[in-house]
Amino acid sequence: MIQVSHNELVTLCTKAFIGLHKNCGEADVIANMVADLEMVGLDGIKHFIKALDFLADDLDSPVKVDTSSEQRLSANLKGSSILCHIPALLDFSLEKLANQPTVTLHISHCHNRWLAFGELIKLANNGLSVKASWNNGPQSIQLVYILEAGQSLPELYLTQKEAVDQHSLSIEISRQAITHPLAGDMTQHITSSIQAERKRRAWKQGISVSREDWDTIKSVASTILVESNAVSLRGAGANHELLVSE
Repeated sequence: MIQVSHNELVTLCTKAFIGLHKNCGEADVIANMVADLEMVGLDGIKHFIKALDFLADDLDSPVKVDTSSEQRLSANLKGSSILCHIPALLDFSLEKLANQPTVTLHISHCHNRWLAFGELIKLANNGLSVKASWNNGPQSIQLVYILEAGQSLPELYLTQKEAVDQHSLSIEISRQAITHPLAGDMTQHITSSIQAERKRRAWKQGISVSREDWDTIKSVASTILVESNAVSLRGAGANHELLVSE
C-alpha cells in the first residue's frame, strides 16, 4: 500500500480521464467524484478503475432525456457509466424542480452508480433533500442513499432485496424532508458520522491505495505524456525544416 494526498488523487484521475479523449464529461469534475467517494472509505478508486472499462467504449454524446412527465425524468445510458452524464442529468432535474416540490430522475442501463455520491451532496448544499437508490450488483443488495438539505454527508442503508433491475439508478430530489427506512428493514447502516471520521482521517493521514490500483490509473494517465511528447517532436521537426529552408 502507498499513501497519497487528496490533490495527488484528483490530479492523477484528471489526467487519466483526459487521456481517454471523451467529448462528454469534465475531467476535473469526474476526478473529484472519485475523490469524494474515496475520502469517506467507499472505494472510489476501485469504482473508477471499473469505470475505465466502460468509458473506453462509452456513449460519448449527450443523453436523450424524456421530460414528458411533470415530476419524472428518464434517461437510458445504454450500458454506459454515469460518470460523464450525471452532472448534466442533475441539471435537467433542477430545471424541472423549479415548478415542482419533488422530481425523480430515473437512469436506466447505467454503471458505476456509487460515483454519483459527491454530485448528490452538492444538491444538499443548495437546500434540497435527496434520496437515491440502486441495486448493488448481483448480490441482491439494494442501497438507499438519503441526504437531507444542509447535511454534508448522507446516511447509507443496505438491505437484502431481490434485484428487479441491476443496472438502474433512481434519484428523488425534494424541497421537503425524506423518510428514512425503518431499522428492521436494513441489514447495514453506514452512518454519516462513520463517513465523517473516515474523511477526517484521510485528510490527516492521506489515502491508502494499493500499488496495483495506483499503477492502473497511472498507465491510463501516461497516454497524455506520450501524446504530448509526440506533438513536441512534430513541432521540433517543423521548426528544423523552417530553419533549413531559410
